[in-house]
Amino acid sequence: MIKQKQVRQFLLVSMVLAYISFGIIVVSNSSFNEISSSPLHMFLLLLGFLSPFISSLLVYLFNKDELGGLSAFLDNFRVKFSSKGLLLVGLLLIAHYAFGIIFNNVDSYGSVVDFFKYLPIMLILLGSQEIGWRKIQAYYEEKKGFTRSVIITGLFWAIWFLPLLFIRGFFVHPAFYTQFAGYLIGISFLLTSIYKVTNQISYSIILSSLIFALAPVILFKANYILLALALLEAFVSVILKNKKIYP
Repeated sequence: MIKQKQVRQFLLVSMVLAYISFGIIVVSNSSFNEISSSPLHMFLLLLGFLSPFISSLLVYLFNKDELGGLSAFLDNFRVKFSSKGLLLVGLLLIAHYAFGIIFNNVDSYGSVVDFFKYLPIMLILLGSQEIGWRKIQAYYEEKKGFTRSVIITGLFWAIWFLPLLFIRGFFVHPAFYTQFAGYLIGISFLLTSIYKVTNQISYSIILSSLIFALAPVILFKANYILLALALLEAFVSVILKNKKIYP
């Protein structure tokens, strides 16, 4: 279990790197779609997205005696595949998008090909973040309980995302930040529940990557229905959290 000092280290490095990297892009007034044409902006975008991963690695390295160093960090990526674990990933992925479809909150549908194009990108940029976010959630759960700890972690995640919304042309407008924050908290509930059920962060990494890879294919409307979806996902997670696939 990580300690308060390590939680602060993770949040500080993640936020500083993200806000500096994304902030430079915001100040340059570059469009999100134009970033790939600028090597500097592309580097900054990657650095910002990878900031939670980098921060997690540094926390493990700087606290080797307590956390186990590099070998313990790499253990987070090892997957003990289970048919039940993979089935749960699929069910939670379906539930996430089924809720949006049932509530008629899909703005548009893209090409399935895009899913396979974005999947490896989302695995690196967003899936890799799970090591840090789930670890700090576990810390807060000891202090605040399951529901409050997930909400706290989701809010930190939303704060990390904030400067991205001010990059011109980003897919979420700043005016819809509240709804987007609720959306992230809902996803955080799903990611936390699968981590608790399987006792493996690797399954959270897989589910996160799949959810965000599908986001451009099944594009949700940015409105208050996202908050209702988050409540449903919280309800599902509370039911699942005490189930165990692994002893």
